[in-house]
Amino acid sequence: MAIWLVCVGIGLLFLARGAFQPYIFPLFENLGGLSYVQIASLLNGYVLAQSVCAPLAGWYTDRTSVRIALATSIVFGLSSFLLISISPGFVLSTIAVFCAGLAFVLGKIALNTILVLHSNADTLRRSVAKRATLLNLGSFFGNSIAYQVTTRVGYHAHAVVLALLYLPLSIGLAASPAPVAIAPKKSMGLENLKILYRNKGFLADSLRRFAMVLPYGCWGTIIPKFVYDQYHSSKPVWIISLTSLCTTIIGAHFLAVYMSAKLYRRGFKWEWWSMTSVLFYCTGLILLVFAHHPVMLPIAIVVFICGEVLMTPCFDETAKKHSSDAGMATCLGLLHLVDGFGRMLGAAFALAAYGWLRNSAYQGYYWPVVVSVFLVVSITLHIVAHAMARKYDESVRDQKRAAISPEPEEVVDPLEGSVEP
Repeated sequence: MAIWLVCVGIGLLFLARGAFQPYIFPLFENLGGLSYVQIASLLNGYVLAQSVCAPLAGWYTDRTSVRIALATSIVFGLSSFLLISISPGFVLSTIAVFCAGLAFVLGKIALNTILVLHSNADTLRRSVAKRATLLNLGSFFGNSIAYQVTTRVGYHAHAVVLALLYLPLSIGLAASPAPVAIAPKKSMGLENLKILYRNKGFLADSLRRFAMVLPYGCWGTIIPKFVYDQYHSSKPVWIISLTSLCTTIIGAHFLAVYMSAKLYRRGFKWEWWSMTSVLFYCTGLILLVFAHHPVMLPIAIVVFICGEVLMTPCFDETAKKHSSDAGMATCLGLLHLVDGFGRMLGAAFALAAYGWLRNSAYQGYYWPVVVSVFLVVSITLHIVAHAMARKYDESVRDQKRAAISPEPEEVVDPLEGSVEP
């Protein structure tokens, strides 16, 4: 029951995000008349908050409780969008959007901590598939709500609705947290952070994660803007959301659970998922060259979302693999830092390149240029991560051999009284 409540809570959290992030450009254009550069800065600030504040959110969750962290998320989300609804200007909008990003990552870490702790290694992928289904349902319905509200009653009402969408998150408070060790009150709770920092296997998996989310940064940022400019309408953004929903619901259970089990039995290594996801992402982005065709647009999104379907379980599995129960939220926070920073850099690069090329003679080369950069950087980071992991595995094997090998017995020479090995 706790897993289902958490999955519903995450679905509601993404309902609020799905109603906000894809519509951030028209929202602030209509509310405050902000420029492309200003809104792009707000969008990067929203993603930055989910990255920079993630370790703090994880530490806060471990030091208090998942319920307190979720309640804090609700307060931050409600307040930030009520502030945005009054068109406060660029500076206050930046603060409000940053708080909205903090609210999102606090809620996500709190709910995911419960999900990971209530799932063992064998059932985690099935739990994540449930979460992915409800998450994407929430994101789709949020996108649909935003489309209806913006076209019927305008963007001021849209901002108020965004604030109210945080109230149903309180359903997550009913989920019982798993019992974990409580950090000593006199300590700062940094022991878990130190353990993970010294774990080279965790650092290698985190580097793979960073490489994997760089192209994923285009989702919800430049892709809606690019499609909006192609069609001069927000309706295709809704079509993208519907395509993503259908692909994820099918793929989360078929690819991430059923096919992954078969591939593992045939020798597929867990570490290979990250580069597989990158290839799906880059293929989907290249296909957006043909986004003006109504058939090619959903095909590109299907291929892109297959990368997300394969990527998503690896996040929770990395935390389960490297963290203790008492430090789970801290580990999730660090992984969110990696995710958010990677997505922010990917989004910032894609947005900057688009702003530079969109009115030039080289506009048609936009996606090939972006994808080429993503591929080169991702492959390079994967090579470095592989080298780090190999050294870590060798050191672990050496430690195991030393633990198994018996120490030489000491032999005392009765004549000399000396000790010989």
